[in-house]
Amino acid sequence: MNWIFFGIVGAILLAFIPIVGWFLAVGVILATLWKTFGFRETQVVGSCPACTKSMVIEPKTDVFACPVCQSCIAAREDSLVVLDIN
Repeated sequence: MNWIFFGIVGAILLAFIPIVGWFLAVGVILATLWKTFGFRETQVVGSCPACTKSMVIEPKTDVFACPVCQSCIAAREDSLVVLDIN
């Protein structure tokens, strides 16, 4: 009896593989297009005010550390300011 039950369940699942595969393929294509052409936040490239090395600043980041000199930097609207944390 188990063979019949699991055989029927297995056959039904195997019959749906092409349909599920089609939906998965469409989902992968849409995800690829969204990741390639979709809306994303832009990154800003700036110079560290302490060591003048170029760095990438993530959007919506207020305070971060320079990856080179480890200075604490605050991002203002138009400039970067070194913070004294001592």
